[in-house]
Amino acid sequence: MARSSKKVVLITGISSGIGLAAAQLFSSHDWIVVGTVRGKNIKALKGLSIDIQEAEMNKPEDLRRVINQLIASYGRIDALVCNAGYALIGPIDTLDYDQIRNQYLTNTVAPAELSRLAIPMMKEQGGGSIIYVSSIVGRIGLAGFGMYSSSKWALEGLAESLSAELHESRIRIKLIEPSGVNTAFWTSLKRGEGRDWKNGELGRIGGEVDRSSHGLSPDKVAEAIYLAATDGSARLRYPLGQTRLVGIARRILPDRLFLSIVRRGTR
Repeated sequence: MARSSKKVVLITGISSGIGLAAAQLFSSHDWIVVGTVRGKNIKALKGLSIDIQEAEMNKPEDLRRVINQLIASYGRIDALVCNAGYALIGPIDTLDYDQIRNQYLTNTVAPAELSRLAIPMMKEQGGGSIIYVSSIVGRIGLAGFGMYSSSKWALEGLAESLSAELHESRIRIKLIEPSGVNTAFWTSLKRGEGRDWKNGELGRIGGEVDRSSHGLSPDKVAEAIYLAATDGSARLRYPLGQTRLVGIARRILPDRLFLSIVRRGTR
C-alpha cells in the first residue's frame, strides 16, 4: 500500500453548505479531499478536483467501503470531518420510531462508526484529527428539536470521551459548534409525521421560516474546520457565533434561570 505524499481528508456531506465549503478550502491548500454525497447529489459536484464517494450515512456497508477505498488509494487519513447531518423537528408525539432511529444513525452513529474505522490507520501513521460538526443545540435543548439536539449532545459526549481515550495516540478530537449558518439547512428540516401540528404550536420553531439568509457563512465554519485540522493543539471545542455566549451563560447561570431564558427566546 503506497502512501500519498499529500495529506488526505475525508469530509462527509459535501454536496452543499459547510461540507462543500470545507472541501474547497482543503483542496485549495493542496490536500487530497475525499467527500461523501448521497447519490442524487453527485452531478452537482462534477468538475471539482475531489474524490467523490456515494454513501448513505445510515448504511454501515457504505461507511466501510469509503474508508477501505480511501486507505487502499492513498495509504493515509490525516483528517476525518464528520459533517453530514440533518434536523428532525416537531413535538415528540408527532415522531415515529424510524424517524428517531434515522436521526441518530445519521447524526451520531455514523460519525462514531467512521471514527472507529479511521482510528487504526491514524494510530499506524502516528496521529490525525477527527472533527465533528456539532451545533449550538449540542449545548442547549430547544422545544421541538429534541431528537436533533440530543443527537448533537451525544456527539459532544463522544468527542469528550475520545479526546481523553486517544490523547496518547496523538489523535486530536475536535468539535465545531456553530450557531445558525447561512445554508439550505433550514429549508430541509424533516417534520414529525405522527400527527398534524400547527405552525404556532412550538412558537417560532413551529413556523416554516426560511432562516437560510441569517447567521454565519459556510466559509467561516469551513475556516474553523481547517484550523481545527491543522493547528496541532489539544483544543476540543471551537464555538462560533452565538455559541460562545451560550457556553458562558450555561456555565454561570443556574439551570432554572438559563432554561427560562431559552424558553422565552423561542416563543
